[in-house]
Formats: sequence, C-alpha cells, structure tokens
Amino acid sequence: MSGKLIRYAVLVFSIFLVLISFAFKVDFKLTGYLTYDMNLGNLDNFPIAYWTITPPAPFDSVAIKFTDYLTYSHATFKLFDYDFIVPRYYFVDTRLSVNIPYIQTIYLAAGRMRLSRGLTSQYEGVSLGGLKFDTYNTSNTSPGLGGFVGYVYGKFDGYSYEVGGAYSTEMKTFALYGTLTTNFGRFGAYYETRYYQVSLNYSNSQKISFGTVDYWAGIGAATNTINEPSFLVGAKLTSGPWFAAGQFAWIGANKYDLSFATGEPSNPNAPRSWNVMGEVGYNFPGFYVGVFAKYNSNWASSGWLPLYGVKLNVGDFSLSFANGDLYASSALPTTQFALLKLTYTYQTSIDLLGAAQSLVASLTPKPAVQESKQPTTIKIADLYSMPEGSKVTVTGTVLAPVGLLSNSVTYIQDETGAIMLYGRSIPTTLNVGDIVVVSGSTKVYNNILEIVVDNISVVGKGNIKPVELKSLDKSYLSNLVYVTGTVESVGKDNFIVNAGAFKVKVYIKSATGISLAGISEGKTVRVTGIFTLFKDEFEIQPLKQEDIEVK
Repeated sequence: MSGKLIRYAVLVFSIFLVLISFAFKVDFKLTGYLTYDMNLGNLDNFPIAYWTITPPAPFDSVAIKFTDYLTYSHATFKLFDYDFIVPRYYFVDTRLSVNIPYIQTIYLAAGRMRLSRGLTSQYEGVSLGGLKFDTYNTSNTSPGLGGFVGYVYGKFDGYSYEVGGAYSTEMKTFALYGTLTTNFGRFGAYYETRYYQVSLNYSNSQKISFGTVDYWAGIGAATNTINEPSFLVGAKLTSGPWFAAGQFAWIGANKYDLSFATGEPSNPNAPRSWNVMGEVGYNFPGFYVGVFAKYNSNWASSGWLPLYGVKLNVGDFSLSFANGDLYASSALPTTQFALLKLTYTYQTSIDLLGAAQSLVASLTPKPAVQESKQPTTIKIADLYSMPEGSKVTVTGTVLAPVGLLSNSVTYIQDETGAIMLYGRSIPTTLNVGDIVVVSGSTKVYNNILEIVVDNISVVGKGNIKPVELKSLDKSYLSNLVYVTGTVESVGKDNFIVNAGAFKVKVYIKSATGISLAGISEGKTVRVTGIFTLFKDEFEIQPLKQEDIEVK
C-alpha cells in the first residue's frame, strides 16, 4: 500500500511539474471517511482526491480535472522505467457563457468522467434515478478516451432549464436528461442506455411561518422492471438554529435504482427492500450537534436494532458515534460494533499567476487612485441567476476588511446587489471603499453564492451605504444592511433583534473585537453589518463597535 501511494505521489508531482509552467491555478481537495471500531481496534480510511488545473487567460475557460479513489486498485503505465498509477477519472471541461436568446451557458467535457444529475440527493447522499453515467467501464484497467458530456442552460418567461447528455465511446452507450425550474418546483427527467434506467425527479423549497421546508421525490426503474419501480420521498426543515430531516426509500425489482453515499451502512442493497433515515439537530455558534437514526428491511429481518447515534459538525469535519457500524467496508467486520466515524475535507489552492501579479503590483508604485480601462463586467444581481461554476468578471465596492469575518473572505457590492469573495489571491491590503474588478468562478458554499477569485484589481474609490433589511430574504445575502428593533435575548457572542415583521440574529465574530457589554433585553438598537447565512440561519455580522447603536 505504501509503495502504491508513493507511485501516486510521484505521478501527481510529475503532472504538477509539467503543468506548473502554464498553470494559472491549481485547486486540490481531499475528502474522506475515517472509521474506528472501538471494540476490535480496526481502522478504515477511504480518501478521495480532486485536482483542478486551470490555465491562464485566454484559455481559463478550460480546466483539466482528475478524481481518484486513493485506496482503490489502479491501472498503471510505465515511464522512464517507473510504474505510474492512472487516476480513475480524468477529463477536460469548459463552461462558456453565451449571449444567445434563451441560452446562457454551454458546458462541454471530454474524457473519463462521471456525469451526476438529479434532484433527490439532498440528505445523506441517497438518490433515486437521476443521471448516473460513467463514460467508461470502471473495471477496464487500460487508459482510454472515455466519452463526451454536454449540456445547455437557459431561461425563458421566468423559467429556467437544463438539457444535456453523455456518450461513451468506450461502451457505445448514451444518456439524456432535462430539468425545468418553475415557481412551483423543479422537475427532472432522465434516461440512459448503460443500465436502461428511466426516472422522474422533483424538488421544491417553501418558506413557512416558522422556517423553510425543502422536499423532494423520485421514481425510477430499469426498462425491463418498469412494472416494479423504486421511489423515494424526503424533506428537511430549517427553523432558526433547529434542523430536522427524514426520508423513506423503497427499492423495487432493480436494486440499482437507488444509489447511496460511499460506505453508507444502511444501504439495503437488495430488491424489494426499504430504507428509512432521520435526524434532528441544533446549530450552536461555530458547531452543530444532531441525533440520527437509520433502519432498513434487511436489518429488520435479521433482528438487528436500528442504527442510531450522535454527530458533531465543526467546519469541514464531522464526527459521528453510534451503536453500530457507521461505514460499510469489507475491511471491517460484517456484524455491528460501536464505531466512531470522522468525515474530513481539506482544500487548498495555488494561484501561480495571481501570486506573481500580486508581487509585481506590490513592487510597482501606484497613484492614489488607479485609473484603468475596465473590462466589460456583469452586474452582481445577475450572478444569482447563472449556473454554478460560471466564469465571471464583476465590479464592486469592498464592504469588509479581508479576513475579518472569515479567512480569505471579503464582500463587494454594486447598485444591484452584493456577493462574497473567497481566495488566497485576494490582497489583504484591500480597504473598505476600494472599487475593484474581480474575475473568477462562481461557487455555492454553505448555501451562499461566492466568487472564487482568480484576479482582482483596484480601479478607484467609492462608498456604499447600508440598505435597510426589510425581510429575511436571500436577495439581501452578502449586502451591507441595517436593521432597527428591540433586543429580545442576549447570548455570549450574539443577540436577537425583533424588528417587528421578523427576528434576526446578530452574531459577533471574535476578530472584530466588538463588545456586547451595553446590550441587554428590551433595548432598542440599530445594527449594521453583512447579511449572511450560517447553517441555513440568517445572521447580521457587524464589522466594528460603531455598527451597534443603542438608542
């Protein structure tokens, strides 16, 4: 195993050296599941690595991507008398923004990849139907082209759609799908010829008096078992710091109608079987605690108890403790034992050109106000209707010192809206009020749209006045807002403001140094800060002591 990982490391390093000469940006993500049997002392680890290499402009709309399950078996190839491991997925893709009536984005990809599209994978990684399409036979140990994937995204008359498909040149199979988003939900239809699967999915989100409800459903079957389909229904409720979720799945005649997350222990993996799971939890400042339960027909027929336990989420780590196996793996016993499971994620980004540009900029004298020709930019409000991953350039005014509210994070705003910026290439010398031109890719992280920054330059000075927060609506996200109301309760680092029509939490980040010594129940306050989300709960995060005025 150690020799295999060494060869993998050598391969990755070799690829890195080849590409570093022209790479604009290298993104790396490692996620995995580490489980420990506290009775027998068995340890099992399943890491997954993701690499994205983006070349410099004008080729930055294209990305080279690798995905690899590090502990799986690998094909190898010989180079310079060394055996190198071939990653399981490798492909090139591009996402193009276009200005065609009813079409906003065109996506194209080629290589060995997995196209995953569906609407039911919203809790614990369980999905029914949708599009699960590998462009190659994963048991094939020889490198190959794989296939092609593409889709078109657009809008018309208040609706949005996505239509796409895939073709495998290695297996001569294809897949087709389409989704339609309306005011009353999102619908999807899917078909692929590798397993001859057909399915329909639906999802929706609704605000109610005490929170937000997301719900989803799906039905699907192989064409030769169409008379015995599988179905799944689920929902989750977010109400302030409270979270609750549950779903039920029935597997019909074809056990492959459903797919479960890697290592999911409650996967019944049998036709004509059921699976149920649920969770209730509470979001404390900085961490989440929940209790969960899972059960299926196979466990019931074997006389096993349901799997139940407690989970703790802090940042990118999730720790679970339960009465039975938390991870299905051949390396662990098949009977149930008490286990701890740690789910971890590590991400890093190397912006080579951005670092070089920042160095040159720091050594180059600049006038107090830099006047430059600004590229054509997109209004910030328009970003929220574009698909995730779009390459964008926007102009806005900096709202917060870099890193004050979160590492490598700031916010910008224009006359139409605001958005979060993230990236280690963001200069920490940016000042509130700087007008900047930002280029990068959009990404949704913890339900907040952000721009992962590739380039940023200061082009002037400006001033943004806070807008009045009139409701708890996502259209205010990342804006500099203010609210006036009565303090309803006070915590260690937060307090609740009752504005009459709604209540909102004010959360104090420790880096701001803001004191709540003068805040008590019943006082009238005006609070200014960045409007954001934490675990689906709206918050205002002030930037300085003066942002909290006691009337």
